Formats: sequence, structure tokens, C-alpha cells
Amino acid sequence: MACVIGTGWCLLDALVTYPRKLEIAEVYESYPQTEEGIAQWESDAVERGWLPIPPEKASHELEALILNQYILMAGCIVVGVIMFAKWYLPRGTWIEGDENQVGDSQGRCFPLESLIGIDRRRWEQKGIAVLHFQQDSGKTKFILDDFKYSREATGKILNHAESKLQAIIDKTENRPQDEESIQNAHDSEITS
Repeated sequence: MACVIGTGWCLLDALVTYPRKLEIAEVYESYPQTEEGIAQWESDAVERGWLPIPPEKASHELEALILNQYILMAGCIVVGVIMFAKWYLPRGTWIEGDENQVGDSQGRCFPLESLIGIDRRRWEQKGIAVLHFQQDSGKTKFILDDFKYSREATGKILNHAESKLQAIIDKTENRPQDEESIQNAHDSEITS
């Protein structure tokens, strides 16, 4: 919206406001800067319906301002198109998750058992979290973005993935103890 308003404002200045001021400045500059010339300017200005005061800016400054408005308009259009694309293109995309996996509308599916880490540094400010997975093809990531996907669903998937990762961590931390206790029990049976 800001880019549309900015483009309209630049267009108004480039096509209406500054050209009108440019015409006044050019007429003013066409008269000699003497007492007689200024008097002629004032009478001509009154006839044309202008205020009989000298313009604030010279014609070359106003030409530069008109060019500047076109440059700003181009910048607003480029930024506006990019922001519109970022908003429009993800429409219709979705993510889903269940107890065992996370998937998206592009057909990608990641089992939560292969989850190796979660980067949620940008979650609080931007609503972006990255799930890191270890698969046969190597490490890969899945980006949760509450701007692209439903905010509520994205938050639920992130919470479930965090609990699943914590379960995986707890399981791997307990595994060596369980194997050690089994080995100790086996050794005590042999010695007895």
C-alpha cells in the first residue's frame, strides 16, 4: 500500500505540481532581472492567475526534481512488485504435520525422527523457524514461516517438533545408560 501511495504521489508531482512550477519559473526567468523586468513579470503573473512573487526554485532545479520523481516512482514500483509477489505467490501453499512427519504443498515430507535441530532465533521477531533434518541425501532444512503459512498451524507444528526433538535427545541420552546397565547385569550374571 505504501508503494502504491508513493507511486501516486510521485506521479502527481512529476506530471502536475512540478511542471506547473517549472512553467512559472521559466516565464519568470525569461524577463530581465531589472526593476522593469520584475514589474513586467508581476503584471504577466497576475494576468495568468499566478501569485506575483518570484518562484522559490530555478527552472533547472525543478527539472531535476521532476527527474527525481520518476526515479522515486521506479523505485516504488520495483519494491511494490517484489512485496506483492512475496505476498501473492505463497497463497495456496500449506504445511501439515502429524505425530511422525512434517510436509508441505510442494510434496516435501520430512520424518520427525530424523530431526537434528531447530533454529528459532528469528521466531519471536519474524515468525521464522528452521527445522534441520538428517536424511540419506545429507542434511536438509524445512522453513516454518508464519507469513507464508497459517500462523496458528505453524506455531503448533513448531511446538510439536520441539517436543519431538526433546524426546529424541532424551532417548539418545538414556540409551548409553540402558546399554551400560544391561552390560553390568550381564556381567554380574556371569560372575555369579
